[in-house]
Amino acid sequence: MKGLFLLMKACLAIVLLVLVCGCMAPQAKQEKKLDPVFFPPAPDPPRIQFLLSIGNSLDVEGREVETSLFAVKPVENRRARSLLKPFGVALHGDLIYVADSLIGRVAVINLREKSFEWLKGDERGGKLQKPLNLTTDAEGNLYVADVGRNRILVYDAAGNFTSILGDGYDIEPVDVAVDERHVYVLDRNSSQILVLRKRDGELVEGLGQGRENLYENLWLPTTMTLSDRGVFYVANAGTGMIIQIDRDGNFLSSLGKMGDRPGQFARPRGVALDSDGRLYVVDAGHQNVQMFNKDNRLLMHFGDPGVSRGYLNVPAGIAVSNENLDLYQQYAEPNFKLEQVIFVISQIQPFHLNIYGLGKKTDFDYEGYYRKTEELRQQEAGDAGTEDGK
Repeated sequence: MKGLFLLMKACLAIVLLVLVCGCMAPQAKQEKKLDPVFFPPAPDPPRIQFLLSIGNSLDVEGREVETSLFAVKPVENRRARSLLKPFGVALHGDLIYVADSLIGRVAVINLREKSFEWLKGDERGGKLQKPLNLTTDAEGNLYVADVGRNRILVYDAAGNFTSILGDGYDIEPVDVAVDERHVYVLDRNSSQILVLRKRDGELVEGLGQGRENLYENLWLPTTMTLSDRGVFYVANAGTGMIIQIDRDGNFLSSLGKMGDRPGQFARPRGVALDSDGRLYVVDAGHQNVQMFNKDNRLLMHFGDPGVSRGYLNVPAGIAVSNENLDLYQQYAEPNFKLEQVIFVISQIQPFHLNIYGLGKKTDFDYEGYYRKTEELRQQEAGDAGTEDGK
């Protein structure tokens, strides 16, 4: 009888313990802290750190667990929404827009609010088929280049569908840019930038053709970006070059050529500019991002092919911003101060939206390092010249 009493007492204690645990607030899944990934790798001083990647809604909303009387299970209100084959990326405020060409949808991601939703205006007249690239204007309106519908679809800042641009024209829009008065459509059919009036969508003119030097014309363009100074940077798949033209169609300069050396391109895709005028070019052939200064001088590359964290697998779109640095600083090493945040799309899993930070370590003398490196380079060049002169 005494043994039965002790057994019942032990069982009651276990039940009470489980009930207490079940009433506790959900606990976040503890993840092992991973080593930081920097570019360039040591021993060179780091300038870019890989911060995080997003492949589905759980990467944003988190994976939490709760303990009940009967089980420990994940808390998931609905199934994960996953990117399958994304291409373009655009930013506005806290929002990250990702166009997925395979599932024909646009993801709207807010890391500050930890939300991942599909664009709500993607239905009926605003239904997307194969969105490639996208951009936003100053008011937060979203413009999507859809090669399935061969149109530009427009949504307001709340995600509601508002209008279609390009009706009545035989176009294959692969990218889009906007300013105060016009919408610029990168048309693969004509290898031109088509200028449409923003207020009514009427075609004004086409840019990028008519030069005697064929290498100054657009040829199989894939993506573009428009600078604050009104200069287009267009990735030319046909020549492996980045063409720069102004809003009047004047050719300004070109960058790179087809090849496999630094500063050259195999399959140039996404292009973006940061607030300091640096140009970033995504190459799906080399599977990296090359960064150039205002004088078109190659500064470095990062990403590189691979399936590990921070590496790229058939990269496509890119966007760069110096906004919300406080949000992304939490993902960086404590002594690595962010200056810009870089968003790069990988079309192939496991890492689809890769987020990097451009910055510097606060405890390292970068200027001194670069100065000494240049002195050594000049000294080696002088020694080599002396040897050749003997």
